[in-house]
Amino acid sequence: MKHTLTLIGMALAAVMMVSCANNASNQNASPQDEWDQQWGENPDTFRTPDLNWLSLRGHVKKMVMNGRTTFELDRDGNLTYLQLHTLSLDDITRNAEGQIIKLTNLEYAKSEDVVIFEYGYDANGFLEYEARFMPNGSHYHHYTLDRLGNIKKGVFDYSKGKEDLHAIELYKYDEIDSHGNWTKLTVTKNSTIEPEFTVERVIEYYE
Repeated sequence: MKHTLTLIGMALAAVMMVSCANNASNQNASPQDEWDQQWGENPDTFRTPDLNWLSLRGHVKKMVMNGRTTFELDRDGNLTYLQLHTLSLDDITRNAEGQIIKLTNLEYAKSEDVVIFEYGYDANGFLEYEARFMPNGSHYHHYTLDRLGNIKKGVFDYSKGKEDLHAIELYKYDEIDSHGNWTKLTVTKNSTIEPEFTVERVIEYYE
C-alpha cells in the first residue's frame, strides 16, 4: 500500500510538473504570437541576402526610405542600384555567402558623411549587427530579431571623442503592407540623443 501511494504521489508530481511546464511554455509563446500576428497570416517568404540586408521580403523592385534613400533590385532579389549617403554599388564588400558585410567610400573620409558601414548576420541570414564609422565618431547596433528577421529591440552604443552613450531601442511597426513588409516604423530610445524617430518606406513590387 505504501509503495502504491508513493507511485501515485510521483505520478501526480509528474503531471503537475508537465502542466507547469506547458503553462510556462504557453506564457513564453504568447508575446511572440502577439508579435507575429501583426505580420499577417501568410507573409511573403521570398528572401535573398540583399533583401535580408534591407529587412525586406518578396519580389521588391524598388524601396525609398524617408523620401531620399533609394534601393532598386532585380527580379532575383539582387541590388542593382543604391543611393545611400555618398555610397554606391561599387563600394560594397560581400562575403562568400553573398551577404553585404561592408560599405566603404574613402573619397569622402574627411567629410561629415558616414563613410564606412559594417554588418553582421545571424544563423538565419538576417541582419543583427551594424556599425557606422564617421570622422567624428562611431555607432554600434546589436539587434534582437523575430522569426521573420524584423528587429524587436536594439542595443545602441555611441562614441564621439570622450563621450560614450549606451541605450536600448524599442521598435514599433506602425504600418505593414500585404507582403509583410513594414512601411512605417517608430523607434524609441532611453536617451537624450534622438529619443524617438520615425522611418517611412515606399515599396514597389514586380507584378
